[in-house]
Amino acid sequence: MTDGRKNDRVPYSVEVEFRTASSFLVAYSVNVSRGGLFLETEHEVPIGTQVTLELAIPSAGKVQLNGTIAWRRGRESVDGPPGIGVEFLDLGPDMGAVIDGLVGSFQGITVLLLASDRVDRTSLTRVIRSILGTAEVVSATDAHTAGTMLSDDVDVAVIDVDADPEGAFAALRQARACEPPIPTIALASTKRLRENAKAAGADEIASNPPSFQELQVLLVRALGRPMSVR
Repeated sequence: MTDGRKNDRVPYSVEVEFRTASSFLVAYSVNVSRGGLFLETEHEVPIGTQVTLELAIPSAGKVQLNGTIAWRRGRESVDGPPGIGVEFLDLGPDMGAVIDGLVGSFQGITVLLLASDRVDRTSLTRVIRSILGTAEVVSATDAHTAGTMLSDDVDVAVIDVDADPEGAFAALRQARACEPPIPTIALASTKRLRENAKAAGADEIASNPPSFQELQVLLVRALGRPMSVR
Protein backbone atom coordinates (compact mmCIF):
# COMPACT_ATOMS: atom_id res chain seq x y z
CA MET A 1 0.00 0.00 0.00
CA THR A 2 1.41 3.34 -0.95
CA ASP A 3 0.80 6.94 -0.02
CA GLY A 4 -1.12 8.07 -3.08
CA ARG A 5 -1.39 11.84 -2.87
CA LYS A 6 -3.01 12.14 -6.27
CA ASN A 7 -5.64 14.48 -4.88
CA ASP A 8 -6.86 15.81 -1.55
CA ARG A 9 -9.86 13.48 -1.46
CA VAL A 10 -8.07 10.14 -1.54
CA PRO A 11 -5.07 9.90 0.82
CA TYR A 12 -4.28 6.26 0.00
CA SER A 13 -4.16 4.21 -3.17
CA VAL A 14 -4.03 0.43 -3.41
CA GLU A 15 -3.07 -1.72 -6.38
CA VAL A 16 -4.74 -5.13 -6.28
CA GLU A 17 -3.56 -7.77 -8.75
CA PHE A 18 -5.45 -11.01 -9.34
CA ARG A 19 -3.75 -14.18 -10.56
CA THR A 20 -6.53 -15.19 -12.96
CA ALA A 21 -9.90 -13.97 -14.14
CA SER A 22 -11.39 -16.89 -12.19
CA SER A 23 -9.77 -15.60 -9.01
CA PHE A 24 -11.34 -12.19 -9.51
CA LEU A 25 -14.77 -13.70 -10.25
CA VAL A 26 -14.64 -15.64 -6.97
CA ALA A 27 -13.65 -12.48 -5.09
CA TYR A 28 -16.42 -10.61 -6.90
CA SER A 29 -19.12 -13.17 -6.10
CA VAL A 30 -18.14 -13.25 -2.42
CA ASN A 31 -17.30 -9.59 -1.85
CA VAL A 32 -17.52 -7.07 -4.66
CA SER A 33 -21.11 -7.80 -5.61
CA ARG A 34 -21.99 -6.99 -2.00
CA GLY A 35 -20.36 -3.60 -2.27
CA GLY A 36 -16.96 -4.24 -0.72
CA LEU A 37 -13.70 -6.14 -0.83
CA PHE A 38 -11.48 -7.72 1.83
CA LEU A 39 -7.77 -7.10 1.31
CA GLU A 40 -5.30 -9.25 3.23
CA THR A 41 -2.59 -6.92 4.53
CA GLU A 42 -0.84 -6.01 7.76
CA HIS A 43 -0.72 -2.34 6.79
CA GLU A 44 -2.64 -0.37 9.38
CA VAL A 45 -4.99 2.14 7.80
CA PRO A 46 -7.45 4.02 10.05
CA ILE A 47 -11.13 3.12 9.71
CA GLY A 48 -12.91 5.78 7.66
CA THR A 49 -9.90 6.49 5.45
CA GLN A 50 -10.84 7.04 1.80
CA VAL A 51 -8.95 4.94 -0.73
CA THR A 52 -8.77 4.45 -4.44
CA LEU A 53 -8.31 0.87 -5.67
CA GLU A 54 -6.88 -0.15 -9.00
CA LEU A 55 -7.85 -3.73 -9.79
CA ALA A 56 -5.60 -5.54 -12.28
CA ILE A 57 -7.63 -8.38 -13.82
CA PRO A 58 -6.18 -10.78 -16.41
CA SER A 59 -7.91 -10.43 -19.80
CA ALA A 60 -9.83 -7.40 -18.56
CA GLY A 61 -7.14 -4.82 -17.83
CA LYS A 62 -7.41 -2.37 -14.94
CA VAL A 63 -10.47 -0.98 -13.22
CA GLN A 64 -10.38 1.87 -10.71
CA LEU A 65 -12.79 2.12 -7.78
CA ASN A 66 -13.17 4.48 -4.82
CA GLY A 67 -14.04 3.40 -1.32
CA THR A 68 -13.53 3.79 2.41
CA ILE A 69 -11.97 1.54 5.06
CA ALA A 70 -15.03 0.10 6.82
CA TRP A 71 -13.30 -2.32 9.20
CA ARG A 72 -9.93 -3.79 10.06
CA ARG A 73 -8.75 -7.17 11.36
CA GLY A 74 -5.50 -7.52 13.25
CA ARG A 75 -2.80 -10.19 13.14
CA GLU A 76 -4.00 -11.83 16.35
CA SER A 77 -7.60 -12.31 15.20
CA VAL A 78 -8.99 -15.86 15.21
CA ASP A 79 -11.57 -14.97 12.56
CA GLY A 80 -9.14 -14.99 9.65
CA PRO A 81 -6.01 -13.36 8.23
CA PRO A 82 -5.17 -9.73 8.97
CA GLY A 83 -6.49 -7.13 6.58
CA ILE A 84 -8.95 -4.37 5.82
CA GLY A 85 -12.52 -4.28 4.56
CA VAL A 86 -13.06 -1.67 1.85
CA GLU A 87 -16.60 -0.44 1.26
CA PHE A 88 -17.05 0.87 -2.28
CA LEU A 89 -18.55 4.30 -2.83
CA ASP A 90 -19.64 3.35 -6.34
CA LEU A 91 -19.11 0.50 -8.79
CA GLY A 92 -20.06 2.39 -11.96
CA PRO A 93 -20.88 1.08 -15.44
CA ASP A 94 -17.28 0.10 -16.21
CA MET A 95 -17.37 -2.64 -13.57
CA GLY A 96 -20.60 -4.05 -15.00
CA ALA A 97 -19.04 -4.26 -18.45
CA VAL A 98 -15.96 -6.01 -17.05
CA ILE A 99 -18.06 -8.59 -15.20
CA ASP A 100 -20.23 -9.28 -18.26
CA GLY A 101 -17.13 -9.88 -20.37
CA LEU A 102 -15.46 -12.16 -17.82
CA VAL A 103 -18.60 -14.20 -17.19
CA GLY A 104 -19.12 -14.63 -20.93
CA SER A 105 -15.65 -16.11 -21.35
CA PHE A 106 -15.53 -18.03 -18.05
CA GLN A 107 -14.40 -21.64 -18.56
CA GLY A 108 -14.73 -22.86 -15.00
CA ILE A 109 -12.39 -23.57 -12.11
CA THR A 110 -9.78 -26.34 -12.07
CA VAL A 111 -8.76 -27.91 -8.75
CA LEU A 112 -5.71 -30.17 -8.50
CA LEU A 113 -6.17 -32.77 -5.76
CA LEU A 114 -3.17 -34.71 -4.43
CA ALA A 115 -4.30 -37.69 -2.34
CA SER A 116 -2.84 -41.19 -2.50
CA ASP A 117 -5.79 -43.00 -0.93
CA ARG A 118 -8.62 -43.80 -3.38
CA VAL A 119 -11.36 -43.44 -0.79
CA ASP A 120 -9.99 -40.07 0.35
CA ARG A 121 -9.76 -38.85 -3.25
CA THR A 122 -13.34 -39.84 -3.96
CA SER A 123 -14.63 -38.21 -0.78
CA LEU A 124 -12.67 -34.99 -1.25
CA THR A 125 -13.63 -34.75 -4.91
CA ARG A 126 -17.30 -35.01 -3.96
CA VAL A 127 -16.96 -32.31 -1.31
CA ILE A 128 -15.03 -29.95 -3.61
CA ARG A 129 -17.65 -30.31 -6.34
CA SER A 130 -20.40 -29.67 -3.79
CA ILE A 131 -18.68 -26.43 -2.83
CA LEU A 132 -17.65 -25.21 -6.29
CA GLY A 133 -20.43 -26.64 -8.41
CA THR A 134 -19.05 -27.33 -11.88
CA ALA A 135 -15.37 -27.31 -10.86
CA GLU A 136 -13.11 -29.72 -12.71
CA VAL A 137 -11.17 -31.78 -10.17
CA VAL A 138 -8.02 -33.40 -11.55
CA SER A 139 -6.37 -35.97 -9.28
CA ALA A 140 -2.82 -37.11 -8.60
CA THR A 141 -1.87 -40.09 -6.43
CA ASP A 142 1.74 -39.01 -5.80
CA ALA A 143 3.77 -35.83 -5.54
CA HIS A 144 5.74 -36.44 -8.75
CA THR A 145 2.55 -36.71 -10.81
CA ALA A 146 1.10 -33.66 -9.08
CA GLY A 147 4.25 -31.72 -9.96
CA THR A 148 3.80 -32.46 -13.65
CA MET A 149 0.21 -31.17 -13.47
CA LEU A 150 0.97 -27.82 -11.84
CA SER A 151 0.38 -25.21 -14.53
CA ASP A 152 -1.42 -21.95 -15.24
CA ASP A 153 -4.59 -23.97 -15.85
CA VAL A 154 -4.79 -24.94 -12.17
CA ASP A 155 -6.69 -22.43 -10.04
CA VAL A 156 -5.99 -24.06 -6.66
CA ALA A 157 -4.27 -27.21 -5.38
CA VAL A 158 -5.58 -29.26 -2.44
CA ILE A 159 -2.79 -31.43 -1.01
CA ASP A 160 -3.13 -34.30 1.48
CA VAL A 161 0.02 -34.19 3.60
CA ASP A 162 -0.48 -37.26 5.81
CA ALA A 163 0.39 -40.13 3.45
CA ASP A 164 3.68 -38.69 2.15
CA PRO A 165 4.69 -35.55 4.05
CA GLU A 166 7.98 -34.94 2.25
CA GLY A 167 6.36 -35.41 -1.16
CA ALA A 168 3.53 -33.10 -0.16
CA PHE A 169 5.96 -30.43 1.07
CA ALA A 170 7.84 -30.68 -2.25
CA ALA A 171 4.56 -30.18 -4.13
CA LEU A 172 3.72 -27.16 -1.98
CA ARG A 173 7.12 -25.62 -2.68
CA GLN A 174 6.74 -26.29 -6.39
CA ALA A 175 3.30 -24.64 -6.47
CA ARG A 176 4.75 -21.62 -4.65
CA ALA A 177 7.61 -21.44 -7.19
CA CYS A 178 5.26 -21.32 -10.19
CA GLU A 179 4.94 -17.99 -11.96
CA PRO A 180 2.49 -16.79 -10.87
CA PRO A 181 2.26 -18.96 -7.71
CA ILE A 182 -0.61 -21.44 -7.52
CA PRO A 183 -2.68 -21.13 -4.32
CA THR A 184 -2.59 -24.23 -2.12
CA ILE A 185 -4.56 -25.80 0.71
CA ALA A 186 -2.72 -28.39 2.81
CA LEU A 187 -4.68 -31.05 4.70
CA ALA A 188 -2.90 -32.55 7.71
CA SER A 189 -4.06 -34.45 10.78
CA THR A 190 -1.49 -33.10 13.27
CA LYS A 191 -0.46 -29.65 14.36
CA ARG A 192 3.19 -30.37 13.54
CA LEU A 193 2.40 -31.39 9.96
CA ARG A 194 0.19 -28.32 9.52
CA GLU A 195 3.00 -26.07 10.77
CA ASN A 196 5.50 -27.76 8.44
CA ALA A 197 3.08 -27.42 5.53
CA LYS A 198 2.74 -23.71 6.24
CA ALA A 199 6.52 -23.40 6.31
CA ALA A 200 6.68 -25.20 2.94
CA GLY A 201 4.46 -22.54 1.41
CA ALA A 202 0.84 -23.61 1.92
CA ASP A 203 -1.52 -20.63 1.64
CA GLU A 204 -4.12 -22.34 3.81
CA ILE A 205 -3.99 -25.28 6.20
CA ALA A 206 -6.83 -27.50 7.38
CA SER A 207 -7.45 -30.58 9.46
CA ASN A 208 -7.57 -33.95 7.70
CA PRO A 209 -10.24 -34.81 6.87
CA PRO A 210 -11.63 -31.27 6.80
CA SER A 211 -15.26 -30.52 7.56
CA PHE A 212 -17.40 -29.25 4.70
CA GLN A 213 -17.58 -25.78 6.27
CA GLU A 214 -13.82 -25.61 6.86
CA LEU A 215 -12.94 -26.61 3.32
CA GLN A 216 -15.58 -24.28 1.90
CA VAL A 217 -14.13 -21.26 3.69
CA LEU A 218 -10.55 -22.11 2.71
CA LEU A 219 -11.34 -22.86 -0.95
CA VAL A 220 -13.18 -19.58 -1.41
CA ARG A 221 -10.46 -17.67 0.45
CA ALA A 222 -7.62 -19.27 -1.51
CA LEU A 223 -9.35 -18.80 -4.86
CA GLY A 224 -10.44 -15.21 -4.28
CA ARG A 225 -7.28 -13.91 -2.63
CA PRO A 226 -5.47 -11.33 -4.80
CA MET A 227 -1.99 -12.25 -5.96
CA SER A 228 -0.65 -8.98 -4.56
CA VAL A 229 -1.86 -5.94 -2.62
CA ARG A 230 0.43 -2.94 -2.68
